[in-house]
Amino acid sequence: MARKLETVSGLPLGLEGPRLVFGDDLPTVEPDIRHLQDFKEVLAPSSPLEGPEDAYFMYRDVGWPDDKDMFRRMNYRYDITTLQAGVVGRELLKTVGHYHPLVPGTNVTYPEVYEVISGRAHYVCQKVDGNRVVEFFVVEALPGQKVVIPPGYGHITINPGDEPLVMSNVTADGFKSIYKPLEELHGGAFYELANFTWLKNENYEVLATPKWAQANEVPDFGLTEAVPLYISITQNPEKFNYLLNPQKYMDMFAGALKMTGDLLG
Repeated sequence: MARKLETVSGLPLGLEGPRLVFGDDLPTVEPDIRHLQDFKEVLAPSSPLEGPEDAYFMYRDVGWPDDKDMFRRMNYRYDITTLQAGVVGRELLKTVGHYHPLVPGTNVTYPEVYEVISGRAHYVCQKVDGNRVVEFFVVEALPGQKVVIPPGYGHITINPGDEPLVMSNVTADGFKSIYKPLEELHGGAFYELANFTWLKNENYEVLATPKWAQANEVPDFGLTEAVPLYISITQNPEKFNYLLNPQKYMDMFAGALKMTGDLLG
């Protein structure tokens, strides 16, 4: 029997294994799949290329037809990703990670919002200058919590739990994520290993103390734990203008996250 996800997601969805089940005539979306081979450039040193062959599933442009029409008009995209539990190489299973490009005409990159629907997530965020790490933090999030990836940060999602991680995300539509910097430096500045310790990636020079962080509710951004992200963006799409024009909201991004302690103890 599929695990029900409707309460947190706001959509008639279930989960069978690591795959979504679409109910109540919600249009089915076929996922793009990240395979084990896709991790070959971003794993911790001395990692065997071992793990689930189908590591995670990306369901892009999920929603009811009328809502998807609105998303297109507003230039938003709502996706859902499911990550297997377990290990890839020496690490807890993760996404390959990426950066976002600059908003045209600005020096600010596009932000993103994630919501944990089921499971537990570690969102790795790093701000870099080449291979010099200016800031590094990890946000731990549970179902219902919304995590803002601020402009300027590359990010990787890790599943530290023993069940599939299901998460939604909302971004501006149309831009292409940037993968090459993380591939060239073989992943993020720190790896979360299978024993839940953190290993520094020696390809980086780390200039700041890595931190744990937590997500704050940001009602002005349409982000509260009580309201599913899908419901919030469909009922109040104007609140999500910061996804398109983040340069106008830079002061507000600072309030979306709170540092809670040193990552390395």
